[in-house]
Amino acid sequence: MSRVTTERVVVMQIHEANLKRNGNWSHRSGTSEIILHHAEASHASVEDINQWHLERGWAGIGYNYYVRKDGTIWRGRPEWAVGAHAIGHNDKSIGICCEGAYMTETMPAAQLAALKALIRDIMSRYGNLKLLRHKDVNETDCPGVNFPWEQVKAYAQPDAKKEDELVKIEKKKVLLNGKTYTCECITEDEVNYIKMRSLEQAGFTVVYDAVRKLPSITAPQCRTFVPDGTAEVQDAIDTVQEVAGLEEQTIEYLLRYQWGEDLVKKLAAAMEK
Repeated sequence: MSRVTTERVVVMQIHEANLKRNGNWSHRSGTSEIILHHAEASHASVEDINQWHLERGWAGIGYNYYVRKDGTIWRGRPEWAVGAHAIGHNDKSIGICCEGAYMTETMPAAQLAALKALIRDIMSRYGNLKLLRHKDVNETDCPGVNFPWEQVKAYAQPDAKKEDELVKIEKKKVLLNGKTYTCECITEDEVNYIKMRSLEQAGFTVVYDAVRKLPSITAPQCRTFVPDGTAEVQDAIDTVQEVAGLEEQTIEYLLRYQWGEDLVKKLAAAMEK
């Protein structure tokens, strides 16, 4: 059994981009398929995709949904609209495109989790749709040889258990910053793993850093950056370093504190007495 070390619960949120379009959408006569694509672009916004498709003379973006690498889900064409993504199948399928070039790249975990959640959500409303890749219906390599097809296909099966059903989740008391909180825990090999979101109740900030492509956890009353200091703050830093011999790393740690500038100025004032 693999160890669960990241937040696995995806809260579905569809972002609206208010995309430009050239003409009106047509309603599908029915829905029997979901077809998966990749953008063939390492970095592209939903607005980029829409513009590329407008330049082809289309009414607008060809896909119904666009899933970015950071796990955000964007609406393309309305879900009920005929797409422009798979020849011969547009009038009976929902098209989902994933940001990335998966002939060479590997899909990030956040994007994969969002894609799974979106597929499950669609199937919960339409029933057991046929899940296909673009290459299954047209002559193309899309969505790429590195697209995690087996994982997505297995997760979408009607009898497939969700990840939360494969492990036992218990509520346990956990000490966070010296206080007791009730957290959802997974116990494996006598080791307790808590969901990162559980840290929020103790004041930690838990977000996904889209630049570094990593989960980000910030302690209470701390900042994720070192602010640019005023001349007064820089003078205080110089005093503290000269008198106390503190290294740059220690000063940086102090300045990440929410009131770090005031703390450094008070330390400097005390040292000058």
